Amino acid sequence: MKCLVIGMFALMASASAFADFVYMKEDATSKSVVLRSDDQSVRTLNDGGPGVWALYPDVSADGNEVVFSEGAGQGDLHLTYKDLRKNLTQRFKLPQKGMLLHSKFSKNGKWIFYSAPGPQGKNVIWFFDRMATVEAQGTHLFDFSLENATMLSDEEAYFPRPSSDGNFVVYQRNSGGKKEIVLFDRIEGKKRVLAEGMSPALSFDERQIAYTAKADGNWNVYIIDRVSGAVRQLTRDPRDELAPTFRPDGTLVFASNREGQFQLFRLHEEKWEKLITEANADIYSPQFSGETGYQQKLRAPFIGTARSSFGTVAHEGKIYMAGGHMGAEHTYPPESFSDAFMVYDVASDAWRELAPRPRKAHGFQIAAFGNYVYAFGGFAYSADHKPRWKSLVEIDRYDIRTNTWETIGALAEPRSSNAAVMIDGKVYLVGGWNSTPKFDNDADGKFHDTIEVFDLATEKVGLASFRIPLPLRRAFTGIEHDGKILLIGGLGEGASHFELLNRVTEINPRTGETRELTPLPFATFAPAAEILKGELLVFGGMFKTGAWDYEYVSHVYGMSLNDKVWRHTGRSLKETKGFSQVFHVTPETLGILGGHHYSQGMDTPVRTFETIER
Repeated sequence: MKCLVIGMFALMASASAFADFVYMKEDATSKSVVLRSDDQSVRTLNDGGPGVWALYPDVSADGNEVVFSEGAGQGDLHLTYKDLRKNLTQRFKLPQKGMLLHSKFSKNGKWIFYSAPGPQGKNVIWFFDRMATVEAQGTHLFDFSLENATMLSDEEAYFPRPSSDGNFVVYQRNSGGKKEIVLFDRIEGKKRVLAEGMSPALSFDERQIAYTAKADGNWNVYIIDRVSGAVRQLTRDPRDELAPTFRPDGTLVFASNREGQFQLFRLHEEKWEKLITEANADIYSPQFSGETGYQQKLRAPFIGTARSSFGTVAHEGKIYMAGGHMGAEHTYPPESFSDAFMVYDVASDAWRELAPRPRKAHGFQIAAFGNYVYAFGGFAYSADHKPRWKSLVEIDRYDIRTNTWETIGALAEPRSSNAAVMIDGKVYLVGGWNSTPKFDNDADGKFHDTIEVFDLATEKVGLASFRIPLPLRRAFTGIEHDGKILLIGGLGEGASHFELLNRVTEINPRTGETRELTPLPFATFAPAAEILKGELLVFGGMFKTGAWDYEYVSHVYGMSLNDKVWRHTGRSLKETKGFSQVFHVTPETLGILGGHHYSQGMDTPVRTFETIER
């Protein structure tokens, strides 16, 4: 098979953030699935000969896995899974022959959703755990029955488009002679009809939903903003536009027959750009991977009870972890505060428990220097206050040689939910708040604009001569870059409401000068961030989706520190979460540890340890 590559496509590939994509190709003799990689290579993925259909492919976020429908015809289709790295093919068959269509990965790679006949014979949405099911089959071709898959809903439905973790799913419902775009929130158990139309697509940032709807006798592409509900019509062509999908950069790709046969076009700034064409064939149903230059892996989860809001520091081939919050979000009984302290050995991929910190707390950071690890302040239980919490002033020091703690000093003010950034032998304790109630039912506390400086050589603490700029903030991430402090995201002042911030603030500790870098493309708090090979990467956090609605996310955003332009990498963490900690496992590898999430009806911390490198 030969494909004509348009010059415009080559230009876009070199400048864009996407890597691989798959699509359907139909000619006079076959229906096949094609993979086009960022190196311009083209590969037909299905192995069947004439008369064997291959339809509706999807590619995983890392570009390594593909799923599609395959079979002898409309009434006999199974799901074919391919791991391109391992040259592995597996088939997942229905208990009885039927029409299996529209298979789709969740972006975290855990789930595969698809449409297939339900108990009443009509197609409904199903899903199964890809990670458990595929890995259970080993490394050989295997026919696996889908009789144990889970049914999402009993209504006739097609084109499932799950969120990164499958917590919500957008799909096409056929009801009463109408085709409707439905959003099913699996956490709340609620369904919402968004529009009349078919073939929905979900953007990588999960903010936009594209679909096609018929107007004036032809199909056009529309977009719904998931948060505001606003609808825009994107095409008004006298022919048909079908099967829209998003690239990681947010632009739309779709199939149109404006030139006779269906070919792929990209819509960029309201202008059509031809993506690819194939002579004497219809091509449609494109799906894109994320950036394939990243490698993500899981390491040994930390030991003990899952928790979030702990402190971490990388030091001499070890990762130290202290304190944390255990239990549901915004609940603070005495047993939810942890004094746990442990260490991870990078070489052996193993955790070991150490002597506990002499106080139970979370919302604090730690630093390491020489033979010592230092813990600063924190958020703790207090039976003497209402609400029953307070912030701490204690500076505790752990001796690596003797596995013992001692209290060596105090902060100028109680401080928690702040950042700790080490530069030139000093630890800058930036912002945060004193949560200690000033009176009964005071949940606001006092937000700090001060920066305390702990000198690692003298073990003395003092106030910096400069302050952080407005807005005051807590639950943000603070990291070092080029001898400067970067503050990312956060929660604005006040506890009776959530003011999420998109600020990226740079502070020069030598001069006290501050400046604002390119703001995040979203407001968030409790994100995790670090720099990897000249890029500022931001992981997860919490987004606002309504007046009182919030959700944790799993997105991985990147900004080159040269051009300072944010982009969605098309990659996701293995779970949606906030309050994770990020650190360098090695100079080329970042670790993302723990955090808190909502998933499958749960509101819990997690123990996951994930790494990313490129």
